[in-house]
Amino acid sequence: MDRNRMNHRTLLSLYRWMRMARQVDLLEEELTRRGEVFFQVSGTGHEAIAGLAPHLIQEDFLHCHYRDKALMLARGMNPKAFFDSLYCNAASHSNGRQMSAHMSARELNIMSIVGPLGNNSVQSAGLAAAIKDHPSRPIVLCGDGDGTTQEGEYLEGVAEAARENLPVLFVIEDNRYAISTKTEGKTFYALDGGMMSEFYGIPIHYVDGTNVVSVYEELGYIVDEMRESRKPAFVVMQVERLCSHTNADDQSVYRTEENIKSSIEQGDPILRFEKYLLEEGISPETLAEIRQEVTKQVEDAEEAAAMEGDPVAFLDAKKPIMADLTNPRAERKEEDVAPKRNMREALNEALRQRLEHDDRVYLLGQDIEDPKGDVFGVTKGLSTEYPGRVINAPLSESTILGTAIGQALAGKRPVAFMQFADFLPLAFNQIVSEMGTLYWRTNGSWEAPVILMVPCGAYRPGLGPFHGQSYEAIASHIPGVDVVMPSTAADVAGLLNTAFMSERPTIFFYPKSCLNISENATTADPAKTIVPLGSARKVRVGRDITLVGWGNTVKHCVKTADALEKSGVEAEVIDLRSLSPWDEKTVLSSAEKTARLVIVHEDNHTCGFGAEIAATVAEKTRVPVSIRRVTRSDTWVPCNFANQLEVMPSFRKVLETSAELLDFDLEWIQSAAAEEGLCEIEAIGSGPADESVQILEMYVKPGDQVERGQVIAELEATKSVFELISPNSGTVETLKAGSGDSIDVGETLLVLRTAAGRARRKQVTQEQPGTPKLTKKPIDRRLPLPKDRASKPRKYGVGLSEVVCVTGSRSISNEELLGKNKEMTPDDIVRRTGIESRFWINDREDALHLAGQACWELFERENLKLDDLDLVIVHTTSPTAVTPSMACQLLNSLSYSQGGSMIQAYDINAACSGYLYALQNGYDFLQSRPDGRVLIVTTEVMSPLLDLNDLQTAILFGDAASATVLYGEDHLQHARARVSRPELSAIGEDGSSLAVPFPKDGYIHMNGTRVFREAVRSMVTSLNHACQQDEIGLDDLHLVVPHQANQRILDTISQRIHAEVYSNIRHYGNTSSSSIPLCLAELLTHVEPGKKLGLCAFGGGFTFGAGILEAA
Repeated sequence: MDRNRMNHRTLLSLYRWMRMARQVDLLEEELTRRGEVFFQVSGTGHEAIAGLAPHLIQEDFLHCHYRDKALMLARGMNPKAFFDSLYCNAASHSNGRQMSAHMSARELNIMSIVGPLGNNSVQSAGLAAAIKDHPSRPIVLCGDGDGTTQEGEYLEGVAEAARENLPVLFVIEDNRYAISTKTEGKTFYALDGGMMSEFYGIPIHYVDGTNVVSVYEELGYIVDEMRESRKPAFVVMQVERLCSHTNADDQSVYRTEENIKSSIEQGDPILRFEKYLLEEGISPETLAEIRQEVTKQVEDAEEAAAMEGDPVAFLDAKKPIMADLTNPRAERKEEDVAPKRNMREALNEALRQRLEHDDRVYLLGQDIEDPKGDVFGVTKGLSTEYPGRVINAPLSESTILGTAIGQALAGKRPVAFMQFADFLPLAFNQIVSEMGTLYWRTNGSWEAPVILMVPCGAYRPGLGPFHGQSYEAIASHIPGVDVVMPSTAADVAGLLNTAFMSERPTIFFYPKSCLNISENATTADPAKTIVPLGSARKVRVGRDITLVGWGNTVKHCVKTADALEKSGVEAEVIDLRSLSPWDEKTVLSSAEKTARLVIVHEDNHTCGFGAEIAATVAEKTRVPVSIRRVTRSDTWVPCNFANQLEVMPSFRKVLETSAELLDFDLEWIQSAAAEEGLCEIEAIGSGPADESVQILEMYVKPGDQVERGQVIAELEATKSVFELISPNSGTVETLKAGSGDSIDVGETLLVLRTAAGRARRKQVTQEQPGTPKLTKKPIDRRLPLPKDRASKPRKYGVGLSEVVCVTGSRSISNEELLGKNKEMTPDDIVRRTGIESRFWINDREDALHLAGQACWELFERENLKLDDLDLVIVHTTSPTAVTPSMACQLLNSLSYSQGGSMIQAYDINAACSGYLYALQNGYDFLQSRPDGRVLIVTTEVMSPLLDLNDLQTAILFGDAASATVLYGEDHLQHARARVSRPELSAIGEDGSSLAVPFPKDGYIHMNGTRVFREAVRSMVTSLNHACQQDEIGLDDLHLVVPHQANQRILDTISQRIHAEVYSNIRHYGNTSSSSIPLCLAELLTHVEPGKKLGLCAFGGGFTFGAGILEAA
């Protein structure tokens, strides 16, 4: 090591900074013991980090560790700043808001420290991206302790720096303790005692943090290399913590006296440095003089800080903004010559204008680059026009927002996109701890004016949990951020412009089901549209009742007002559009005028924003006001659209609530039933945001015969061109629209005349409550307040028992099956299917018989009796009768000798996917009954339904039944495997590809080519989804256990996913829903604990699904 790299001047400067840091710590500790201050964090033992300071330049940014007093002093921080912060006085960097060790200095590019320490990692990555191309070649320091490196967001920042080659210097000050928790051998760079040389491809350097000379020299080389390469690096500084974690901690509780003494004697960087300085010829008198000067300087700083006054408490965490940005009279919507723009188009144009006129603006999010241009098309074309400024981000919401905050700290104007509001919880830490607090906690010296774009809400078929929430109440509860939710094209542009001009962090919700509504389009120029914050929009003026909504619910309020108007009632409709701040004045004035207030929102009831409005009205109005809320129940958004309409606010609910307040009786008059045999085919969209579609070509005309599955039209939606397929067979009666027309989604496109009773049931796609009839009531009757307070249940563990299977008693070889048939040989069957034999029932057996045998054997093996069960689920595609169900027949058979048992029991039918469907049903039941047991039975007798002359089908199927018990969490000790909730789905099909008739109604028939294609695709896709749900990869699976449909299908799956696939089809054939249990019966006793099995299935219908088992 070259000890002459530093001259004496540099050496003494380092000594002064380290001594000053130590003296600050000592005086802070004394003040704490004197009771003059209340909380103190020492940096004793970490002072050698000062060796980095000489290598830094003015343009570098520092996200320091909270023990880095020496480095901050070396950077230029006045020692008085530490005492100002300690006293929480008016002169402190945070105006008394931050805890004492959480320092910040804007003038020195020292970033603000927060409690969730790992946050600085993703911010550092964002900062580094913003300054990477600066001509002075600056770097970003990200300083943390060894404990912090275990945080998820720390590692996300590391990953981002690695992905983008960002100049972040990750310094880890490793003192081997996270407060009292020992970290040795538990960090990513030193697992099991091994020292890693790199992580995510980033080199890891190890430095003796008790030797400031080593720190100075080695960091000098590393920083020089980073300025040249512009790549990240790790430095692990091995230091000793020479003190308790804080004054509130006592390290003698968890560290031995010998350990503490050894750390002080061997690991004090100042003592080691003093010894080195004396060896270098610096006199003891010089060092003593520096110590004396430092002591006086620190004491003077403390005395000056003690004289400062207390700060004034501020009651708002937001940055003040221009009055015009909150003044309702400042609203501006200048007309443009351009054609009308819907919300999506207006938002796109507003963003384009910002990109055009401000080089600091950039967009980042998932799938926002072309050709996708956002999952809803909001950013379509922008990445092409502004390359490098509209960026696809990694699949991590906290990384998206954390790096955006970092970019904002460097002066950029980032716009971050969440894909759905449902994913906000993944970024919640960054919103609450950073976006909301940054301006407040630094007294305005740092700002993060990030605009977070959040598509939200439900009200579309196909949406459900994780794609249909809104979360605006939680967002509005966060101090320091603005929250808006427009419902029109003009307002989405106007509020976006205001968000940019306010330079405050904004959570910008926009309802995805409003994106393409033509009624809410605007002719105003998006670039010239301004909507003030906290200013509501009066959609309609009235005097009898006030309806307040925002986002999706505004349309329900307007429709309610239309209905009330026919009965002579004037409803005032207010679109709040801004939630934090919100327009109290407009709502209070209207409520006082009408004395009746209905608040409508799609966020859930308890603690919804409607409660805030209701409380404010109750507190501040000068007259009594009757108040009601129409909200989503305290539950999640279901995917079943009929259920969704029941759960969510709707026109029906808003009108019923309004009628109750207005003393009306309400009756719903239903439309006359459609003529039997007539089927209306509605226009559909390609995605949940589609409100209307263009008919590119209509392929049918009145009088044409149409078959189910036939393409009848080509439609163009927002993001794609697609074919519309007829759900029914029949003759075209009338066309409601033709080629070139635009038609709303859900409107009737054409009418078919079908054979009576042959039309398929129509799915619910829109609310159809009927026509309201309002009649004035003689007396006042009031609806009760909602009482549903259901909360999200904890996810309980579910276990799987041993699996017992029983086959038909006859083993049928290929030779026996073919008999004298010469069309095919036994070897042909093996080549086509992999099957050599299969089991069929005899004349005395049926599906019930096989099921009963399997259950009795399972009970014996598991030491169970029927009364131990809480639910029986039977899956079969070959029931002996429709009623009684196979489950009830089985229950009767099993309980016959016991005088009967009363247990829930039902059948399901999902064809060959039935075992997975049954597992999901059982799993869900056990979430509410963790002490329960569920019997899952599959029983399939296909042989009587086979046409032996149809060798495409007859060669495949065998007969078998299975029995499995699912154990709730209380009984997991009996389980052979842990069960994850299966991932299921289906594609509607008319039976032309695969159909199993009722007994004596025909034979099984199958389109092998289509079934093969769909089976491979759906099983692979489902398995991927199941792995994603469990946060594992396909390569984490020990074995894949597919439905044993055909060996060629199994081989193709294996080739597609490069995994080992289990097969026992050779001797059993395709036993439908019993095929996976047959495999598990062979496997579970041999699989090592902890190994994961991937189950996947495909069946007629088409149904498909997948799930993960972990051997116990």
